[in-house]
Amino acid sequence: MSHAGADASFETLLEFLRDNRGFDFTGYKRSTLVRRVRKRMDEVDVPDYDRYREYLAAHPEEFAALFNTILINVTGFWRDAEAWEALTRQHLPAVLAGKYPEEQVRVWSAGCASGEETYTLAILLAEQLGVERFHDQVKIYATDVDDEALLQARAATYTAKALEPVPEALREKYFEPAGARFAFRSDLRRLVIFGRHDLVRDAPISHLDLLVSRNTLMYFTSEIQARIVNRFHFALNDGGLLFLGKAEMMRSYGSLFAPLNLKARIFQKVSRATLRDRLTMLARPGRAEGVERLGRQLRLRDAALNAEPAAQVVVDLSGAVALANAPARALFGLAEGDVGRPLQDLTLSYRPVELRSRIDLVYADRRPALLAGVEHPSASGEMHHFDVHVVPLTDHDGTLLGASVSFVDVTPAYRLQAELQETNQELETAFEELQSTNEELET
Repeated sequence: MSHAGADASFETLLEFLRDNRGFDFTGYKRSTLVRRVRKRMDEVDVPDYDRYREYLAAHPEEFAALFNTILINVTGFWRDAEAWEALTRQHLPAVLAGKYPEEQVRVWSAGCASGEETYTLAILLAEQLGVERFHDQVKIYATDVDDEALLQARAATYTAKALEPVPEALREKYFEPAGARFAFRSDLRRLVIFGRHDLVRDAPISHLDLLVSRNTLMYFTSEIQARIVNRFHFALNDGGLLFLGKAEMMRSYGSLFAPLNLKARIFQKVSRATLRDRLTMLARPGRAEGVERLGRQLRLRDAALNAEPAAQVVVDLSGAVALANAPARALFGLAEGDVGRPLQDLTLSYRPVELRSRIDLVYADRRPALLAGVEHPSASGEMHHFDVHVVPLTDHDGTLLGASVSFVDVTPAYRLQAELQETNQELETAFEELQSTNEELET
């Protein structure tokens, strides 16, 4: 088979994996991907991609073996110990010092594999804060696309050999014998939430103080990496830390992350300029007129949005609520602070109608969607009906920016329709009575 033919067959294989198992590897670097797929093909003695696709269709159990080969979970406790030491000694204390005792510390271990690095994080945080404060404050989210690895991580049991990198005092403090293996402390294990998450497709976990994603980005193409890094930036609080693997660099993302320790691959979120910052920069001699004009335009935009009779909510690509006009805030009880929060955290995401799947569909089709006659009770308990319009929002070059969700109140039309139907029924009843009277008279 020619090189071009092999490339085409390989892309067809990737599409087959995506359509049949929901794993989209098209964003992975081809050299790495080809090498790992070839390794698995050699193990089952299949010579080309087309025949391997047929082999997968005939042997469903092969999917898991292939995915394990592609997603090689090279991980371990205290992997790259010097980097963990730098995080613990130099950078993490500053983040934790800025937290009030009642304020939550949120951490995301993205691409957690079988959990070793996630539990390393848990141990370090418990040592920094103390176990009691860890219980009260810390929430660790750990995600991966590999279901088998997640099962191992949730079990939280490891061999004595796997625990060798853990300092002896910490091994005794945080692990308990479980048969021939050792289990992570159950009281702390309950504070770690594991779940399946696709970095390319799924909305990021938000309001984070620390995001650990070590040697995960390296498997993606530069285009997909840029998309993921932007989501990481959105996920972190201002001043939050991003901890990468030693194989990963951030040369192209200086506007998003500043290096704190390049050798350890520890970066800090760079806050994007706020509107107030931009206005302050404009407020220089000779620019007062521009500032005043920009201020008027922004006030005009807000006034127009709030004057719109239909309730309207705008969601950005990361899944956060970017705008909510006055009718929407009044209708759904939204506060000013809800703007900027993930839609999935708000009741609006599923009541009066499930929105997230509809928005995803609109993104995929790049076409508006209409949900007609959605019912929603008012504060007084009176039932209202809305036509919900979900519209994709694009930039001038066609780049997808987010979605607009509008709730048009069609209650009067529904009431009129109900009244008309009631009138028709009354007319039919009167006609039947008249016909019956005529028949009696004729008789």
